[in-house]
Amino acid sequence: MLIIIKEIMKLIFKNLRKARLSYTDDADHLNELLGTEHRNVLASNSERLERSSKRLEDGYRMATETEEIGQNVLNNLAQDREKINNARNRLNNVDSSLTQSSRLLNSMYRRVIQNKVLMFIIGVIIVLIIVLALYGMLK
Repeated sequence: MLIIIKEIMKLIFKNLRKARLSYTDDADHLNELLGTEHRNVLASNSERLERSSKRLEDGYRMATETEEIGQNVLNNLAQDREKINNARNRLNNVDSSLTQSSRLLNSMYRRVIQNKVLMFIIGVIIVLIIVLALYGMLK
């Protein structure tokens, strides 16, 4: 849509330049052919055309600036999307690492419990052996 507007603006400016050149070349000839009233109307119309052209140029400039700003915003959004995706990937990696660490810690905790139970059982067996040895000696 903006490209079409740009092309229309270029065509209008081109026609305006031709009209200005033609106006200056034919001004002397027109002064002879037309009366003062027609010259005033023609001058008024030329002034309106120049004002309209100025407004069109301003609009074109504003549309171009808006397009540049929009492009910058899109580039910033693309960069932000990339940053968010990278952060999401790092978060997933950290989550998987935490899951592995949690499993490892749970496994280590179970082994600690198993070792304590085994030590307790061995301790009870040693105490029973000592008690039985003392009982056997005293008898």
